[in-house]
Amino acid sequence: MTKGLMRGCLDCRTLVRGRPRCRDCQANHDRAKLAKRPRFKTYSETERRRRAVAEHRATIGDWCPGWERHPAHPSADLTADHQVEVAAGGPESGPLVVRCRSCNAARSARVLSRMLGRDPSPAERPITDDGGPVVV
Repeated sequence: MTKGLMRGCLDCRTLVRGRPRCRDCQANHDRAKLAKRPRFKTYSETERRRRAVAEHRATIGDWCPGWERHPAHPSADLTADHQVEVAAGGPESGPLVVRCRSCNAARSARVLSRMLGRDPSPAERPITDDGGPVVV
């Protein structure tokens, strides 16, 4: 009996089980990603984020404070993220905020789309008093 489905590595197509890449391709992928942001994945940054989540859990529990588009809700999948994204000019050592993984991803995607000048999704477009979208 096999444990997991065999599939091709995303880079070299070697068959792997339970992962998107083989060990060698994953190491190359991690090195390339780290080269773009050399100070991002340091031990001290990982510990700083872990401590932020642990402190949040100790004081508030498994609770995501949400963000402007999503109200607060219970969640056990908490992560720490920069209050002002590094990509938006915030310092890498800047203050952290703890949210659930999906709220952090949604907020980061929204900030990134604003930075790239993309049109907001229909849910993000402003609404007039009569319920219709604002025409600019």
